[in-house]
Amino acid sequence: MLDVRITAHQPLALGVRPAGTAPVATHLHIPGSVLRGALAAAWLLDHGPLAQAPTRARREFLALFEGQVAYGPLFAPGSHVVPLSVLRCKYRKCALVVDEAFPGQETRSCPCGPLEPGRGAVEFAGPGRGQRVTENTRLQIDDRTGVAEEGLLFTRRALAHRDAQGGLRTFHGRLSAGSDLPEAAARWLAASRRLRLGGRRSTSGSVTFTAHRAERPRPVSGQRLALRLTAPAVLTDASGLPLDPADLRAVREALHAELSPLLGGAEVTAVERVWARRERVGGWHAASRLPKPVELAVSAGSVLLLAFDRPPAPEALGALAARGLGLRRHEGFGALEVASTSWVPPAGTEPAPDGAAGSDPAERPARLLHSTGHAAWFLDQLRPYVLQPGDGPAGPATALLGRPQLRRLTPSQRQEVTDLLENASAELLDRVLLLLEALHRFSTDGAPSS
Repeated sequence: MLDVRITAHQPLALGVRPAGTAPVATHLHIPGSVLRGALAAAWLLDHGPLAQAPTRARREFLALFEGQVAYGPLFAPGSHVVPLSVLRCKYRKCALVVDEAFPGQETRSCPCGPLEPGRGAVEFAGPGRGQRVTENTRLQIDDRTGVAEEGLLFTRRALAHRDAQGGLRTFHGRLSAGSDLPEAAARWLAASRRLRLGGRRSTSGSVTFTAHRAERPRPVSGQRLALRLTAPAVLTDASGLPLDPADLRAVREALHAELSPLLGGAEVTAVERVWARRERVGGWHAASRLPKPVELAVSAGSVLLLAFDRPPAPEALGALAARGLGLRRHEGFGALEVASTSWVPPAGTEPAPDGAAGSDPAERPARLLHSTGHAAWFLDQLRPYVLQPGDGPAGPATALLGRPQLRRLTPSQRQEVTDLLENASAELLDRVLLLLEALHRFSTDGAPSS
């Protein structure tokens, strides 16, 4: 197993499936399939076309990219997948976390408002907040004339390559290689190199890839275990049809058949509960220039709570976490974490408790903007300044004060809003907008805003 580190030097256009006419969105992490494709392109650049390569080289390629290496997702520091079994403060103003997979004595009431379940999305918190996404808008070019078509725009979002402090953003994950991986392939995989990730590779996607042998993971044991997916998993029944997560009996039979040989004789006796969403996953095979088959998969963030007849050996559970679950694991699907205790946010990502007034530097300006009566308008007008590249002040946003909507501001309100727009960093402005949205929702729903 290898620990992998990716250092981004340019924005990463890690596009997701477009939705209608909206801008092409981007993943907030590096999926294993993206890393696999970039490494395959690097191998072909080093060795030449596969059809012309000697037999030994073709076997090395197949070992690296068609079954003996599992490519897990890579996450930036301060980011994480929130499992669907987790309940948190809806407005992220307190640190309350309740994991329904392992319920304890913690309270289920939040002083800030309702609790909200995780959605399986990748979230940034703590120092990683702010300046996550940049946008590029381009004209659509007519293929026949080579001239931009009038009135047609194309907007793509990309993951920013610098964090809130201005440093190059890094991503961390793991690659799991089988013991029978050829030595030459293992050496090639562990070598440092420059790669191009995602789309728009002529102007974005430059990264540095480094890898080293992974340390032994912390052992996990127990008779009740949760499998938390960090990537979509392609799960099928005995006939090869997509598995319905709501059918607990079918899930138990499928997991019993897949896991029993891996866990040293420990068998799945029951699937106590499943928290799951489903999605369609596909992809593009660059070598053949053909689309990959579209599968109905269980989404990242899904949780399967299993009961065993006896505690599996910690070594077997470590091997399961490295291997993953389901089909197409070598393409980046099925990555998971095995847990026997409640989920907690990674160190340094917990929101600050909402204690005395002034404990959060974003609270006072958020309440100020809300008090003007133009909360929704400020949210719409200021969001572009959070998305724009760079980590400096909001810049020309002070021009908003000349709009007719704000002519009734008192002199003190105008001065405080001016100070915010002139001096606030994008990270602080992002937090202000988050709290402002919470205050606005409270007021429109009839809940108290203070």
